[in-house]
Amino acid sequence: CKLLLNKPPTIMKLQRLLIIFLQASFTPIQAFTFHTKLPQTQKYPPSLPRCQSQSPSSLKSTPLNNVEFDSPRTLVRKGMQSFRENDVSGSLEYFDRADKAVTDGSLKPYLWQRGITYYYLNSFRDGSDQFRLDVSVNPLDVEEIVWDIACLARIDPESFPPPNKMALPRGKTDRRRIMSNVYSLFRGDGATEYDLFEAGHNGK
Repeated sequence: CKLLLNKPPTIMKLQRLLIIFLQASFTPIQAFTFHTKLPQTQKYPPSLPRCQSQSPSSLKSTPLNNVEFDSPRTLVRKGMQSFRENDVSGSLEYFDRADKAVTDGSLKPYLWQRGITYYYLNSFRDGSDQFRLDVSVNPLDVEEIVWDIACLARIDPESFPPPNKMALPRGKTDRRRIMSNVYSLFRGDGATEYDLFEAGHNGK
């Protein structure tokens, strides 16, 4: 994360919150795949890997330079690797190719990785659209709600938290202390930066 000092105070605060969130919870390698902590009940289409750490045999057998026969699953994996290697534009190309390869559009709501790529390419409207589509199939996804708030805050820096921010279904909470604090902090529901920092370093 890069702190852009020439940005308005709202943007600087948002970036600081993202930095604290990622540094308190994850190593740099894990930061792009922190969705491995999502509820195990979430359903993914067969063409999308849940996380890199699973390393299915079908992924291991496909060389990274084999472009002609790449499956949507492999294209997503390559996009994630490109992002980690700081080739953010390249990661978007892979995610877009994966999306187009599933002609019925069933992969689109599960391309949360593309939403993060959009954010770091300053394509905040596209990022928000992607995260909102993701939440439409998984309304308990706190991570996507937070990233959408980040995108909306960059679109309109004068409004933070954004008035049209998403929320968990009524009566639902995230049992993970770290994500509960992230959710409350980004939505402006009362949590503080110290609460988030402490939760991250306590491993909860």
